[in-house]
Amino acid sequence: MAALPVAAQSMALPAADPVGISRSGAQVAYGYSLEAAATNPALLASLKEKGGFYLAMGLEMSSTQQSLESEQTAVRTTYFSYDRNRTLGAFGLAARLSPTLTLGLKLDEPYLRHSRLLDNAPSRYLGDGIDLSARRLEGQSAWTLSPNLSVGLGLGVARLSYDSSSVMRLNVPNDPTQPVSGSNAVNGLVEHRIGQGGDKVVPSYSLGVRWAINPRWTLGFAHQSGLKGDLGLKAEFRDAPLGFYANDGLSTAPLGASARASVLLAGSTPKAGSSTLELPSQTTFGLRHRLTPMMTWEADLRWTSASLRVPTFATVETPSGTVSAPTDLPRGRGHLGLNLSAEVELGKFWTLRGGLALDQRSVEEGSTEPLLGGSRTAAFSFGAGYKVWGGELNLGYQYRQSEDQDTSRLNGVWSWSGFRSVGTRVRMEGMGHLLALGFKKTF
Repeated sequence: MAALPVAAQSMALPAADPVGISRSGAQVAYGYSLEAAATNPALLASLKEKGGFYLAMGLEMSSTQQSLESEQTAVRTTYFSYDRNRTLGAFGLAARLSPTLTLGLKLDEPYLRHSRLLDNAPSRYLGDGIDLSARRLEGQSAWTLSPNLSVGLGLGVARLSYDSSSVMRLNVPNDPTQPVSGSNAVNGLVEHRIGQGGDKVVPSYSLGVRWAINPRWTLGFAHQSGLKGDLGLKAEFRDAPLGFYANDGLSTAPLGASARASVLLAGSTPKAGSSTLELPSQTTFGLRHRLTPMMTWEADLRWTSASLRVPTFATVETPSGTVSAPTDLPRGRGHLGLNLSAEVELGKFWTLRGGLALDQRSVEEGSTEPLLGGSRTAAFSFGAGYKVWGGELNLGYQYRQSEDQDTSRLNGVWSWSGFRSVGTRVRMEGMGHLLALGFKKTF
């Protein structure tokens, strides 16, 4: 029996505000839009008004589904993840100081990832939980070099938070205070969750260019820096022991295993893994076209660097030596993404938006695992804006879907000799949702 989830979406969010979400992030060349300036600071110079702000709150939801197929019976057993929801927040502000200089401020969440497995999922040995987030605050400035050309710069900080957990089995000898030896044989196993967590504030920057070729066509370029920091992780045993087993890892634990395991755990120390968290940079080129006075569309091509790296799992120091997870989470690979959006103005009050996003695989195919996922993803979005209360009320929604995959690499059993794969095939599926509501006012 096995349960192997793959997260439902890319770790990178298209945006944290409703306008950016409904455009699926395709807005690097979208002038006259304060929300788009969160992606490309050069767009601040294109704003028609002297100033403005927006405030948004939302929810990110993701769930995973994994189906175990018995090769003998072709009957599938399906499992689901939990810990599915996270709140989102976004803020933007702009003020024109002169005809050539506009200042801004943005708060967003460029990366978010979370997943938890059930306590009895066999794939828990390869990691059973992750909670990763990045919240970014940048001051921005945009300079108008000519009526059609502007450049922008953003400088600020990002708060990186990371938490992970894995489940390990520790050998319990007859004398748990002494190392395993010929005279102190293993007589059972104890299963326990070991977690680690930490956070760090790191520098962040962004660059942007906007070139309006003519009133209908605009080119945009934006670069968002990668985020890297040493989080100073702290490790700990979490919750109570998950179970006690015989040496084969399957049978009922021998008599007295629980008492001996308590002594062993008291004499063991969790140790944090490597503390470096590195999130990739993103470079985007965009083309915007005003097809009619009512309709505008944009296409963005985005490159995400290969610098994704997360900390290794915690280990446990026991009297018999160090116990570690069978594997660590993989490193990322550089990949392309395509984003498309369209916006239609209906009269004086309503604006309708829609978008599409496609992303290549973000990890090597042979490295796909439960927590970071990394399969190809697709997303579809829509939203609307309504002018009211002297501003605009916006709603944005995005549905995110990962490519289904089959694997027989990761599910396994942990006995006294360690973890071993059993080769059962698992179908991995997932989906996610982004939803946000916000209000914008210009002056």
